[in-house]
Amino acid sequence: MSAITRFTGDWREAKAIIEKEIDRVWFDEPEEIQKIRWGVIDSGAGSGEQSFSVLVHLEAYMMLVGADVMYRFLKISQYEDMELATLNRMTREFLTGTFNVFEFMTDLGLTNMHQVGQMYSDALDRLTTKDDYVELTGAMMTYVVRMHRWIHFIFPWNLGVAFPHRKPAEIQAFSKVVAAA
Repeated sequence: MSAITRFTGDWREAKAIIEKEIDRVWFDEPEEIQKIRWGVIDSGAGSGEQSFSVLVHLEAYMMLVGADVMYRFLKISQYEDMELATLNRMTREFLTGTFNVFEFMTDLGLTNMHQVGQMYSDALDRLTTKDDYVELTGAMMTYVVRMHRWIHFIFPWNLGVAFPHRKPAEIQAFSKVVAAA
């Protein structure tokens, strides 16, 4: 993974770039999603030279990061006793700290997610109020959620028929077959 240049602009500039990304991916399937759908993963990610595991990871991580983790950050930003500095520190720890989820998503084929995510993380330093945090984080959450929608749309859900639910009676009947063999 190439190094990402530290973002030093104003947080509003970062928000505008994120919103431009949202506009880019809102209605038309982005090129990076098309490549993933066709199994072209530039990093080579995917065990056993297959791309299914890439889709599984993207589906899970993007749903978790966008609709769960980032939503919770927005929720706790409303707590009166939550300081902006603490909020920023928690946000970084969860998203770009020990494990950078944005870098991981780029490795999985979302080609600019690391750059956009790092810009978001760097822009947290420029915030002066929790309202600023809500604006910036709300934009980033919208971008991640929208990209998740594309992954969710292309995910091969039809493969689920190969993994049907079983009833206890079926398992018992099978155990009798195995025991008789």
